[in-house]
Amino acid sequence: MDRRLPLAIGLMIALVVLSNVIFPPIRNPTIAPDSTAVADSGGVDMGRPPEAMAQPDLPKDTTSVVAASPGPGEVVTVSSDLYEYRFDTRGAALIGATIREYPNFAPGRESDGPVELIRDNDRVLDWTITTGDQRRSLSDVVFEPSATRVDVTGEDTELRFSAALAEGVSFDVVYRFSPTDYRLDIDGGLENMGDRGYTVVLGLGRGLRSNEATPREDFVQMAAVTRDRTGDIVATRLDRVDPREQRVLEGGPFSWVASKSKYFLAAAVADEGGPGFGGVVLKGIDEEHAARIEVTLPVPAGSDGFHLIGYLGPQDFGRLQSIGQKLQDVNPAGYRILQWFIRPFGELVIAVLVWMHEAFSLAYGWVLILFGVVARIVLFPLYQMSMRQQMKQMGIQPEIKRIQEKYKEDPQVLQQEMMKIYKEAGVNPLGGCLPMLVPFPILITLFFVFRNTIEFRGVPFLWLPDLSLADPLYIVPLLMGASMLLLNWIGQRGMETNQQMKMMTYVLPVVFTFMFARFAAGLNLYYAASNIASLPQQVYLSRERRAAQAKRGSGSGSDPSARKTEKDPRGSRAHEKTARRGRGRNRR
Repeated sequence: MDRRLPLAIGLMIALVVLSNVIFPPIRNPTIAPDSTAVADSGGVDMGRPPEAMAQPDLPKDTTSVVAASPGPGEVVTVSSDLYEYRFDTRGAALIGATIREYPNFAPGRESDGPVELIRDNDRVLDWTITTGDQRRSLSDVVFEPSATRVDVTGEDTELRFSAALAEGVSFDVVYRFSPTDYRLDIDGGLENMGDRGYTVVLGLGRGLRSNEATPREDFVQMAAVTRDRTGDIVATRLDRVDPREQRVLEGGPFSWVASKSKYFLAAAVADEGGPGFGGVVLKGIDEEHAARIEVTLPVPAGSDGFHLIGYLGPQDFGRLQSIGQKLQDVNPAGYRILQWFIRPFGELVIAVLVWMHEAFSLAYGWVLILFGVVARIVLFPLYQMSMRQQMKQMGIQPEIKRIQEKYKEDPQVLQQEMMKIYKEAGVNPLGGCLPMLVPFPILITLFFVFRNTIEFRGVPFLWLPDLSLADPLYIVPLLMGASMLLLNWIGQRGMETNQQMKMMTYVLPVVFTFMFARFAAGLNLYYAASNIASLPQQVYLSRERRAAQAKRGSGSGSDPSARKTEKDPRGSRAHEKTARRGRGRNRR
């Protein structure tokens, strides 16, 4: 088992890491059937895509939504120390979102300045109303704002947009902003609609703008993400929606819907006790890495309107967690089969790293080095346990080989005899392997942590320009590979090895170096620090192993006659007879 361990570990990590690199862990949901399920929202059809709702000539009564005359819009700016949001009075929609805290790394002239989330000529929080079979976009309706500029400073501030529609019907939407958060509380609805229910269709744009130095890494993670009421989170990549395709996402009602990139997010979160978002439609367009996202929100008959939470900003773990309904899990980590472990463990790792950064006022590079050292110190008892189990296994190898040769034709008896030997020697057959596998869940989790955690975005350390990107000089991957090679070499001293194991000693570090060369520099930094911290431990364990072998060897060679007597009692009796004849001759 121990001889195959390096090969097993290498194949395991290669399978998990390379599969997630080649096949990004975002799955496409199946398209829902053309159903016409009607939610309890006053007879509004929630199963059909918005285009299926006809727009006939509207009757002249007070419950019909009628188009206002289109006109030019003005920009209303909302500013705080964290952001600048820009709204168009035409449609009361968001047309710009600048995130001041984070620099824009996009190639070219766009890299000057902070992050901009909304693409050119796009609209987020774009409103459409449907009543029965009537559908009316409000993007050409000019709203009256409560202010032309809003400065969000010491307390929450609101901005109201109102539009008087024909025949006494009006639509109001109120945005409330926090000076310390990217959260928007949004209320609105139709006035003078009587007791009729209706549906609000909310547009989330056609995908966020890329702000990264490597746009490809950003594009492959641009997706529409939904969470249904059972807690199931599904992401659909925008570049997998074909032009002119209309894809209805299944699984509603949804507790939240988000448009995300690698590090940023535009999300709409429904009230936890409300009807939720009834449906989500993705419309393919003639633009790369883009698709229009529309969300339907039923407003039940007799209600006073709708309420939802908006979020436009970074995928900051603490901020998203404070909103609730597991919005912090908007970035699926790994394949679905691994998410049950990686998500909670990743949250714990992120919390520990952020706490170390803030508590000790350390740069994140030093935090990762310290984390790697502490992890090895904490895991040292497991390594020591593993080494001692290995020594016990080495001690009983001659007996195991004898049993294997004796019962090679009877596997069942062989298994029983081997388990008997293990039990008498106090050896756990898996004891030498399992403790050595403990660090790998940490390594796999950190792979995803560095892939999507905004705390490491653009963070420099020594010669590294960005801990979330690959080392441009390849120094850290080479250091990691060299330290791994040295660890393997020291670990095999005093051990019985074969050619396969010797080959893996040199091949595995080379394979890991090539695999990790383009991974995040922070991940390589952690792994290299962990390996270097293990060198004194490995030297100590190697010395203990060789000392035990020397003791076992000296004990076995001190009394060969005793071994012979124990093995062959007939030889002992012959020896005694020979001795008596010798004593008789001496008397004569």
